[in-house]
Amino acid sequence: AAASASSSSSSTSSSSSSSSFRSLVEQLKTRGRTLTVCEQTTGGLINAKIMAVEGSSAVYWGGTVSYNTKKGLPFLMNDAQLQRRLLDNPLTRGTWESEAELYVRTKLQATAEIATAFLEAAGTDYAIAEGGAAGPTFRQEGLTSGFSALTIARWGRDGAAEIASQALVNSKTADREGNMELFAASAAEELLRVMDEEDEEASGSFIFYP
Repeated sequence: AAASASSSSSSTSSSSSSSSFRSLVEQLKTRGRTLTVCEQTTGGLINAKIMAVEGSSAVYWGGTVSYNTKKGLPFLMNDAQLQRRLLDNPLTRGTWESEAELYVRTKLQATAEIATAFLEAAGTDYAIAEGGAAGPTFRQEGLTSGFSALTIARWGRDGAAEIASQALVNSKTADREGNMELFAASAAEELLRVMDEEDEEASGSFIFYP
């Protein structure tokens, strides 16, 4: 799934974000589900906003921020194999894509690796992994506004970890603080969407299209 939105003022974004996280905690409680989080670009906002909701300890087991992958082994559960996979990115730039587009693909792959690893280590029902670039400056040529790659992992019917969802959130600005709020709120909204789809599947009303 892909989302595109512009970051607004920090006060407006923060209010919207808080509402999303209240809904998330309530829905996790209702379903008896649990969550862990590993974030990068949002700098701890996802974890903090979950914790800010009263009673979140019933569903939230903890999380981390891994900002610098080269130095972040302690924040990646001291999982040296995970860190190595993130650093030894096997993706190569296609002739059709820009440097910025390749960078986005690497973030989607990295968050998939991280979400799966955190789910397996924590044993929660869901794991959110987030990574991207908030601005205001960007190293990659062609990248002029913020983006966030979001991955949600869960347990499949076969008992193995699986990717439930990946979303790319594209901001229209390079406003760092506003983008961080936007990306954090989007993480909560994406997990809410995943849970809604699971409910529809369970009720038999979810339609699969070939």
